[in-house]
Amino acid sequence: MIIRTLAVLCLCLITLWASANQTDHPLISRYPGAEIKDWRYTEYERVELPSGPVGEEGRLDVDSLVGNFTGITYEIEGVSTLKVFENYRKALQNVGSTMVSVCRLAECGDKDHGLLDLASGVLGYVGNYFNKPYYIRAKLDSPKGDIQIGLFIGGFDGDVQVQQIVVEEVPLQNGLIDVNDGYIKDPVESAPPIDQRTSREKAQDHPMIARFPGASLSRARNIEYEKIALPVSRLGSEGVAPVELNFTGDIHQYTYEVEGVSTLKVYQNYLRAAKNLGFSVKFSCERRACGGEQESIELAERLAVDHDVENFYRKPYYFVATRDTAQGRIAIAVYVGGFEGDAWIQQVIVEEKGAETDLVKVNADILYEKIEQTGKALIYGIYFDIDSATIKPKSDEALQAISDLLGSHPKLNLYVVGHTDDTGDSDYNLTLSSRRAASVVNALKTKYDVDSDRLRPAGVGPYSPVSDNGSDSGRRLNRRVELVRRL
Repeated sequence: MIIRTLAVLCLCLITLWASANQTDHPLISRYPGAEIKDWRYTEYERVELPSGPVGEEGRLDVDSLVGNFTGITYEIEGVSTLKVFENYRKALQNVGSTMVSVCRLAECGDKDHGLLDLASGVLGYVGNYFNKPYYIRAKLDSPKGDIQIGLFIGGFDGDVQVQQIVVEEVPLQNGLIDVNDGYIKDPVESAPPIDQRTSREKAQDHPMIARFPGASLSRARNIEYEKIALPVSRLGSEGVAPVELNFTGDIHQYTYEVEGVSTLKVYQNYLRAAKNLGFSVKFSCERRACGGEQESIELAERLAVDHDVENFYRKPYYFVATRDTAQGRIAIAVYVGGFEGDAWIQQVIVEEKGAETDLVKVNADILYEKIEQTGKALIYGIYFDIDSATIKPKSDEALQAISDLLGSHPKLNLYVVGHTDDTGDSDYNLTLSSRRAASVVNALKTKYDVDSDRLRPAGVGPYSPVSDNGSDSGRRLNRRVELVRRL
């Protein structure tokens, strides 16, 4: 029997089954001899499932469903579409399914009038498998919610392709993202939440908001004191400028990838997290309201770290929210796009504050004066991407100043010491600070022809702060490179 009669028991197996790819759905076994050609599973997806027969002018009735989505394409050799159809139909009836709609052969339309739309409404491209078509749309009641089933059966050269969708109605889990209100308020007032991230993941994420559970960080970038414009309207047609909010401050960009989760579920969790932090939503859009394909791509690229989202622009969701704090305005923008059941998250956080131009005004004379007075000089003009020891090009001014210092004082030898703030794992920060110090020494040697014997790199991580790590301004001061006189 194709449908297992213990439907309720099968529902209990869903969680276990979802982790195993390329298997039959626990509720519906494959037709004997069938092979899986495509398999997809997405949590909490929005699915537009059609009904047949095809109406006038090829029109189809379509229901918009939300639930856990499973799509499987089977191929069966040497069997008729009629035999496969009758077996599925009888099995569904045996377990008390309601037949929402059924179409047979010409009732399903032809290539120009509804047939291909009916087929693509299930899983998508069907190739040549549209001959002698049958379609079943069924509904099964269960204690956990309705289960909707769509089956398109088409033939080609004596073989059959079955496109099967199962949509299981489930409530949304919308509290999956941890936020740290203490990042915005006085740190004494609120402790950071407990979450399941590793120390490395915590160091990679922004202190204010954790990643979606199971997400992996694909790309990230931090830029201190820069301008950015965030769209608060559809991008519009060519020549029509979008409405934008302009910000100047520290910019934190992240790209995360999540497997087997719908863009809807990710979006609603991020939106809830932002509201929990007291942010006010300035603009949001869902799916088609975000524009057509090109508009969706351009919107995603505005937020992406390297302005490339590959194929992840389908089923888009986007919002921009802001909040005023004692330190300045903070904005968060999130774009979620999907591809083949997975999701990419483009996340931007902007922290506005006044320019601290005094941190980067360095020259050889100032550096030597500081070393003569205190034995060391602090430098804030050397920049790195998050979790990286690669020096950014805008660090050239500070590196040139160090080169000039050593050129003007040939007997001066230095320790080049890397420092971090206390965000994330201390041991990891210690290693990172050592790597960054070594990168500075290497840049001075290779680009500025400084004798490497005069420089010795070292990293002390968060263990020698010059300010309180409890505030953003304090953490900024603690992230630095120091030149220390070496005898």
